[in-house]
Amino acid sequence: MAMATIKNFNRNFGFDSRGYKEIIPIKPIKKEKYANLFDILVAHTDLTQNADIIGNAEPVLNTGNYEQIIYSMDLVKVTPKDNKISPFLLSLILQGDMFKSHCMKYINGTTVLHLSKQALKDFELPLPKNISDLNELDEFATKAYKTLSNNIIENTVLEKIKSTLLNTLF
Repeated sequence: MAMATIKNFNRNFGFDSRGYKEIIPIKPIKKEKYANLFDILVAHTDLTQNADIIGNAEPVLNTGNYEQIIYSMDLVKVTPKDNKISPFLLSLILQGDMFKSHCMKYINGTTVLHLSKQALKDFELPLPKNISDLNELDEFATKAYKTLSNNIIENTVLEKIKSTLLNTLF
């Protein structure tokens, strides 16, 4: 089991599976603290000087070598309230500049920055009245995120094969 933390968030956007922290839980973990492939995590804490990470939304595109992932208190999992919007389209929207700019208004702290829980509650998704107008964009987002995930997983396998071959040959 591993925990997703702010170390999974790259400063220039992107989710880095090398940031997982392996853990052995001492007590049972609440069901809602688990993150699955394609769940959206938003950074609510930031240690960088320029607020590079806080307010960034990243889908979990790879679980590394771990079967179960939970997320730290520095992160919040965001899920669609109803079936009007897919998690892939929601992820695409939350990764945009509009959401990041919105979150910047809800930050406090000097050395360690914290994002108010109100930031997510106050954010209004820019959706058209007829949600079906977004079907093509939703299909694109779904295909793109799944392709990204598959490529990351394939690259991980190829890196392991490369390492094994190099160790065997040299």
